[in-house]
Amino acid sequence: MPVWPGTGMTHGGRRAEAACDADIVALADSLLGAPAHIMPPMGKVSSATVLLRRYILTASGAVRAGAAELLPRDDPRRVAAEKAVDEALHRVERVGPGDGLRSAFGYARSLAQSARELRGHLQKLALVAEAKNKKKGIG
Repeated sequence: MPVWPGTGMTHGGRRAEAACDADIVALADSLLGAPAHIMPPMGKVSSATVLLRRYILTASGAVRAGAAELLPRDDPRRVAAEKAVDEALHRVERVGPGDGLRSAFGYARSLAQSARELRGHLQKLALVAEAKNKKKGIG
């Protein structure tokens, strides 16, 4: 009997990996670019919310660690990155989609904005790391 009945798989298989960066960018762009008065179906909003929450939890740790490692404590880029992480985690951990499609869509859009900001900070930190490696002669 297969481990996952109805699939024909005799092993557990691989779990679905977290959405890749390009998928999150496309998702955020679609949510933020959509007219606020035209709501997508609830299933799409809730699945987008799950993906964005997962991405934010992953990216926030990377941003916080990268900023702490690469930038001095009083650097404005580090302060901005830490504030973006705090805001994104606040949205994930303490704010919810509320009741109804309109509030759920607004919540998903706020998560998309946070994900976009975190991605921007990750890109900036990658440039800082690259510049430091070139300065040391590693790259």
